[in-house]
Amino acid sequence: MKYLINNLITFDAEAGTLSLIHPDLQTVQISNPTKRLLLLLIQHQGEAVSRELLFTKVWDDFGMVSSNNNLNQCISKLRRVIRDLGMEDDAIATVPKLGFMWREQIPAEMLTDEPQPEVVPTKTLSAAPIPIVPLLNSPAAQVASSSRKPRIARPKFLTILLVLLCLQGAILMVIWQDSRQERQKIYLGLAGTCSVMVSKPVLEAAELHEGLLDYARRLNPQCASDEYMLVLKSTSLKSWLNDMTRLYFMQCGALRESPAVVCWSLSTPAT
Repeated sequence: MKYLINNLITFDAEAGTLSLIHPDLQTVQISNPTKRLLLLLIQHQGEAVSRELLFTKVWDDFGMVSSNNNLNQCISKLRRVIRDLGMEDDAIATVPKLGFMWREQIPAEMLTDEPQPEVVPTKTLSAAPIPIVPLLNSPAAQVASSSRKPRIARPKFLTILLVLLCLQGAILMVIWQDSRQERQKIYLGLAGTCSVMVSKPVLEAAELHEGLLDYARRLNPQCASDEYMLVLKSTSLKSWLNDMTRLYFMQCGALRESPAVVCWSLSTPAT
């Protein structure tokens, strides 16, 4: 599996190498944890990846010891290697009190395998077929003709059932994709002492970006190290105006010794 980073650097996820696209230039070998870290950030491009997830997927699942020191060293090494290969922009952003993120502005595209050349079959000489003329009036031909069973047409309901199953699968895929976008959180900025995270459908309206961050800063939320502010778009309540969007500003934090997250509403800012 290979990725092309910023049309400049090739990342080979299997070999664990970073190199310029020109084959005659240098290739840099990186360690297995650094390779897994880079692959995880690229696969979640534009999304903040928490330190807990990085610890699990890069170290814990492979029987290695995870720590903030190991994570920070891998991030520093990746930034230095990418910079030494000629890319001036910092591709890895630090999300305060949460983790790290591969910037959405830095493209990282998966490279497909080169197509194999088409094999043209060679012509072979074969003997001409000998025509067989059946004796239609022979007793054997009459017996064979009478013993043929009529073809049974396939029931039409099987075709209809297949179409309905395909349609149901397409609908489920659309619903799953929409719910997946709702679960994706993207870092917007800093308000008070909180990192502001928004669900992906909210960011589809570019004109909301500055307004959301400005309103969040007016709330002046105060977050602990494991808390953040979350902006969600309402999907359960329908407005009587079709073009109106309801957004909810909440402060969220993880329960101790539990994977659950608790969110609570914030007070209206003072005017």
